[in-house]
Amino acid sequence: MKLSKEYITKIEQEFDFVINKMEESETPHKMLYYFSGVQSLLNRILNLEYSEELLFSYFVIERAHKDITNVLGSIKQGNPVVTFHDKFGGKLVELTKDLKNGFFNSKTRIEILKKIVVLTYTCTGNGFFLTEKGVIDIFSKTKKLKDKE
Repeated sequence: MKLSKEYITKIEQEFDFVINKMEESETPHKMLYYFSGVQSLLNRILNLEYSEELLFSYFVIERAHKDITNVLGSIKQGNPVVTFHDKFGGKLVELTKDLKNGFFNSKTRIEILKKIVVLTYTCTGNGFFLTEKGVIDIFSKTKKLKDKE
């Protein structure tokens, strides 16, 4: 991905801020709010320095945010069936850190974005079911966030 040094620095700084705020978040809603900072940042940079790789990254993050927001909304409305894995927040923070660290390496970035798609899928009924069955094993090395989930 070709970006000016100015935007590379801006991306790194914004990731640091987002990750810090995600770690401090007391609720899943706040954590997701700060996670949305990644998509917002990528969208702003797209308007100034277009790249198909940047667009793809933005699209995946935007879709993940939207899907997770929908699930949180269902939970807030009292849907008793929808649930999150108890390590979901920890994994979202972990993957956001990984994305920051690997963002400028195409192969690494794609692998992390795939993991974000899998994590998002675990919020769906079928995805949660497959996680409970052990078919999806994205949480095995993830720590639960202390008192935040």
